[in-house]
Amino acid sequence: MSAPAAAARPVPRVLIVEDDPAQAKLVELLVANAGLAVAGVAATAEAAVRLAGEVDVVLMDFRLAGDRTGLDALRDIRAAGLLASVIVMTGHGSERVAAEALHLGASDYIIKDESFTTLLPEVVARVVRVREIERQLAAAQQDLIRAERRAAIGEIVVALSHEINNPLMALTANLDLLRLDERALPPAGRDALKVAREQLTRITDILKRVGELDRERATTYVAGTRMTDLKA
Repeated sequence: MSAPAAAARPVPRVLIVEDDPAQAKLVELLVANAGLAVAGVAATAEAAVRLAGEVDVVLMDFRLAGDRTGLDALRDIRAAGLLASVIVMTGHGSERVAAEALHLGASDYIIKDESFTTLLPEVVARVVRVREIERQLAAAQQDLIRAERRAAIGEIVVALSHEINNPLMALTANLDLLRLDERALPPAGRDALKVAREQLTRITDILKRVGELDRERATTYVAGTRMTDLKA
């Protein structure tokens, strides 16, 4: 039977922040032709911040309607802890704006010159790739942390079983001595001895199974590393 196909990643959603309708339409076509989903178009910094939490990438023009710029919107997006990747679009000769955008946390920038229509899809694609790599790294880091925790707990459990084993054997021996002479015990003592022996057998069985976890119920959480499967 063939392995099930991996679930397809959702198409990245892009918010276009541009107050010039013609420019907004051009950017929208470029984004759609690049195979990405246009989530909406905003013309003001306030709208950009309001919608940024619902998208993966924000294409932010520097000059916007109203008295606030794209950098103001970028600053507010980062202050709000929103995780969208922001690409700032600036006019030719605005390298200082681009540098400030990167300082504020923009993922990239693009200058509106004769190469704009050619470079925009490339810049967006690069940012999307970096975003996906960061997502995979974060997921791998969380998997590693969980695996390390499971391994540490498993080692503690096995170490405890070894530490408990010696006094447990001594207790077993003493109960066996009492059982050899249990006729000398009163009925209540014999009943208590029987219960103690049953509970001791149960504890011994549990410790035996714990000791076998590393061999019989090990799971590969990280490639090449066998670790105790605590769920089992």
